Amino acid sequence: MAIQLDLDDMTVSSRRQFMISSTLAAGGLLLHGVLVEPAAAAGAQVAQAQRETTLSAWLKISTDNMITIVSSQAEMGQGIQTTLPAALADELGADWSRVRLENAPVAPAYRNPRINWQFTGNSESTTAFFDLMREMGAAGREMLIAAAAARWSVDPGTCRAEQSHVIHSSTGRRLSFGELAEAAATLKRPEKPRLKSPSEWTLIGTALPRIESTAKVNGSAIYGMDVTVPGMVYAAVKTSPVFGGTVTKYDRESIRQFPGVMDVVAIPNGVAVVARSYWQARTALDALHVEFDDRANASLSSETVRGQYQAALAGDSWHTPHVTGDRDALTRGFATTISHDYESQFLAHATMEPMNCTASVTADACDVWAPTQGQELTQIVVSQLLGIPKEKIAIHRTLLGGGFGRRLVADFVVHAVVASKAVAAPVKVIWSREEDMQHDIYRPAVAHRITAGIDARGRVQAIAHKLVSPSILQFVYPPAVTDTYDPSCCEGVIETRYRIPNVRVDFKLLKIGVPTSVLRTTGFGPNVFALESFIDELAHAKGQDPYQYRRELLGDDARARGVLDMAAEKSGWTSGAQPGRYRGIAFCEAFRTLTAHVVEISVAQQGVIKIHRVTCVADPGTVLDPGISANSLEGGVAWGLSCAFLSQTTFARGRTMESNWHDYRVFRMPEMPPVDVHFVDSGARPLGGIGEVGPVTVIPALTNAIFQATGQRYRSLPLSRHGLSIG
Repeated sequence: MAIQLDLDDMTVSSRRQFMISSTLAAGGLLLHGVLVEPAAAAGAQVAQAQRETTLSAWLKISTDNMITIVSSQAEMGQGIQTTLPAALADELGADWSRVRLENAPVAPAYRNPRINWQFTGNSESTTAFFDLMREMGAAGREMLIAAAAARWSVDPGTCRAEQSHVIHSSTGRRLSFGELAEAAATLKRPEKPRLKSPSEWTLIGTALPRIESTAKVNGSAIYGMDVTVPGMVYAAVKTSPVFGGTVTKYDRESIRQFPGVMDVVAIPNGVAVVARSYWQARTALDALHVEFDDRANASLSSETVRGQYQAALAGDSWHTPHVTGDRDALTRGFATTISHDYESQFLAHATMEPMNCTASVTADACDVWAPTQGQELTQIVVSQLLGIPKEKIAIHRTLLGGGFGRRLVADFVVHAVVASKAVAAPVKVIWSREEDMQHDIYRPAVAHRITAGIDARGRVQAIAHKLVSPSILQFVYPPAVTDTYDPSCCEGVIETRYRIPNVRVDFKLLKIGVPTSVLRTTGFGPNVFALESFIDELAHAKGQDPYQYRRELLGDDARARGVLDMAAEKSGWTSGAQPGRYRGIAFCEAFRTLTAHVVEISVAQQGVIKIHRVTCVADPGTVLDPGISANSLEGGVAWGLSCAFLSQTTFARGRTMESNWHDYRVFRMPEMPPVDVHFVDSGARPLGGIGEVGPVTVIPALTNAIFQATGQRYRSLPLSRHGLSIG
């Protein structure tokens, strides 16, 4: 079923609607020289005009010399649909101006090769797919060169591929990829093609224009909320305001006469009103009388949940996932023992595009159009829901207006599928902003108690880290979670680069009434805030500069020291801040990338913090696109500072209290400080991710700077709970 723009109900054609319709009618859109086709229309329209040959699951070439690269990863602002296709195109020798993208279907070929699961998240995309994309491009190049060499009866070693042509070096003869594709496809794909050296790269390592940017600016980009299909109707949903609550009754007849209303459909924990337009559905939903049973969580509040954390932190029965050296070192006695507790808050994903999905259920199949990070999980959920084979479930992924892990879960897809089956028509479900904020699957709060043993010379010899958190992976990757342990919850405290002889990590998996899941930075965010705050406290207790203290703890780790040293150099750390300004520093390894932040602040008046500059240094091994990578880190700083100062989710009477941007605060543009981004290209492998690391060390760098300025250590977030604000 092709995606179309439904113009029948339009009285005024907006510029955005016009651009969408004209784009789809044309079959594609040329963006920065790269033709991008809507996923559902891709292939069919190409085949009508030109013969297309498949060289692999990732690569197709048509007779007009257009290159189609299949994109397995969801584009949600991180630039992955530019970075990974560029890696394949570079190895192939393709003319980047004649490359188009096609979204991958759900299929084993497009699974993350490290995890064997098709999804986008956890900063896995570059780590898992970079080498694969290069191999697919290199294999295609060698197949095309072999085909050309056979036609010319020459040695393949005398030919090269560039700008979508194979050229015979000595004679200058040339054939386009389009002329060679059919012959190349008959050849066996090489298992270990030669990969280009970095000196041969022309796209990798270059700041390329993002493929989707023009479409986002001119309004032609297709997000989930832009999808329309023939005969489509709309649904607005209302679910129990209390976690785990259920519907006891609703009065369908009370809105039967509302304009456009088709039906009221029961969905998990709530109801959906289906109507001819979204506003008809929303208006009727607001008028519908629904009664809920609050059930067991009616008395849940931020205070009762915090009490559970404190009881768990004080209790026994710990799981110990990590020990280095002597697990009982702290019982041996040290000259000094230092111990502090830290807390991070519950957070909503707060995506700009609220949850939405379009589904079309027929007797034996289902099409889903969704801004999803979890195509494979969504397909499985829909298959089980409808009782039909997975092969009959087609998942069409759109652009995502923010993801942050929220769209790995398929709850919003279920609403559309249930509604479509009930009314026997395609249905687009759109959650209101309030429904989205108050029915999230939240980043869990995390409680820490960190204790260090210090010897007579002031050196840290042992650290015991106790950590309490609900599960992060329970909804997105259940096989990784046991009754006592979720490995993602301990990220950032197990794999620290600091050379501390004795380290013990104890963990307690807390069961609470609030649904929790992954959110950008996963376990690294809250854990590195706690650990890097504590490291700063140890430096202060020793009377040593925080940068030099960390440098000593890194020992002979040249790569880690290189990142820390560059952060100090670029921020001017050793030369000192100007009078009235103070700096904080933090370092970590997260998602296989080493990062450090330095935050420079002043205190204009009591409780008012002015951030003058943020310096960020990252070493992911190889910087695939410095422009996109810098954008990601800058955005991560904004996200991290929002979490540090403003954002939090609170609970009362079993429900979420924040409902929209007025009470779930994020940084505004005037509050955003300048951010200087620098990269170390160490060549280390495995390749690190960039999409999630930006916020990780900026938060403890900020709180460490506030300590330098005020002498007050803030060990819980957000800082607004302590009366601090942005100047």
